[in-house]
Amino acid sequence: MNTIECAGFLENSCDDGPGIRSVLFLQGCSKNCKECHNAAIKEHGKGVMIEIEQLIKYIDKKCCNKKITISGGEPLEQLENLVTLVECLQSKGYNICLYTGWEFEKVPKRLLKFLNYIKTGEFINNLKNPNIQFVGSSNQKMYFIDKETINEISLSIYAEE
Repeated sequence: MNTIECAGFLENSCDDGPGIRSVLFLQGCSKNCKECHNAAIKEHGKGVMIEIEQLIKYIDKKCCNKKITISGGEPLEQLENLVTLVECLQSKGYNICLYTGWEFEKVPKRLLKFLNYIKTGEFINNLKNPNIQFVGSSNQKMYFIDKETINEISLSIYAEE
């Protein structure tokens, strides 16, 4: 059985991706960014291990509009189970946003095909900018992932309409 280490769940947020979304926080991050926004959940082994099947049932109950952001910690540190989770959620019609401190080029392509949005880049305190929506520092980018064809994924910087 596949399990994933979770730190928490927020039913409604306007700050973690486009629209009102639920947010799943995954436990663990080894990046150690200075002045981390979620420092309390960076240590692996301090979260709750949940079977992915049970987690999906919980999300189905709590996320009524099927818009979810997966954040952390660093979700990509649980890559295999993250892929399983987002594949299941996408098959159920979820709009999925992923927050990662990794640079876009390092995000595995096999994960991107299940996402609608992705926020990339490490938080850098001296680049902090509260005027840029959905990111903490100006080096971070929020992308909309357009999946027009099965084999090609095109990106555009997210801009509010």
